[in-house]
Amino acid sequence: MKTVHLTLNYAACKLLYYDNETEAMRPRLVFVGADGSIHFEINEVGLKGDALDDTRKLVVVWGDSVVFSAGRGWPCLLDSLAPGYQFLNGGIEGDPFTNILRRAREFNQQRAVELNLLMLGWHPLPDNRNVRSALTDFIEKTRNTVLFTMPTALNRRIADQDLSSYLTSRDAEEPFTFCGDLPYSRKNQYIGFNYIMERNDIIRETASQMNIRMVDLFAEFETEKLDDFRQDFNDMIHLRASAHPKIVRAVYEGIKDLLQPASPSVMAA
Repeated sequence: MKTVHLTLNYAACKLLYYDNETEAMRPRLVFVGADGSIHFEINEVGLKGDALDDTRKLVVVWGDSVVFSAGRGWPCLLDSLAPGYQFLNGGIEGDPFTNILRRAREFNQQRAVELNLLMLGWHPLPDNRNVRSALTDFIEKTRNTVLFTMPTALNRRIADQDLSSYLTSRDAEEPFTFCGDLPYSRKNQYIGFNYIMERNDIIRETASQMNIRMVDLFAEFETEKLDDFRQDFNDMIHLRASAHPKIVRAVYEGIKDLLQPASPSVMAA
């Protein structure tokens, strides 16, 4: 296992963990914070999280940076809610839906996966061409899939409004930026909102037509009735670490009946 002792932003981290040839994460890496604590790990199969535990059934959460998330990420928090299951993080920052589906498909061919929890992510914005056909093809071959809609801080009431006064610096106590380091654009904000609404509609329709479970995270994090649309988000796309328990509860409630109770031997281990 290679350990990286550096203080880096996520763009710099990706240069280290992402293999351009395989379009996947490099295995066996540990990123350590300035205080010596483990920031996150990539295990032996190239997924964010602990080493594979053969005593538990495997669930992988696939997606882009919304899944990758801060620190160890939110998917690992599901472990405590589902004894007998190991949840690993298959998110990669900036990953287009085509590569998310490819990585998931190839991993399922190599490993026994109990459930695939699939977020199609935001990329390549604003192009939803071929999303429906690619998703349908994946589900036909990978029936043990649960689909997620994409949450966003935006809503129909504010999507076309100038929100620049709500933005802060990244160093603020409760930071809120446009989208990572991208400069604010009212036009791109509106385009992005309509794009993700279209993608979420494709996800809902595909789930219904193919009789596949769907968890509507857009609805769970709907901001239209909130006093502050920034409440759960660092920017228009990404959840705050403080919102990780909320997304974990929503995911677990949406899939818990699909998880078989752990055997007594596993519970006692």
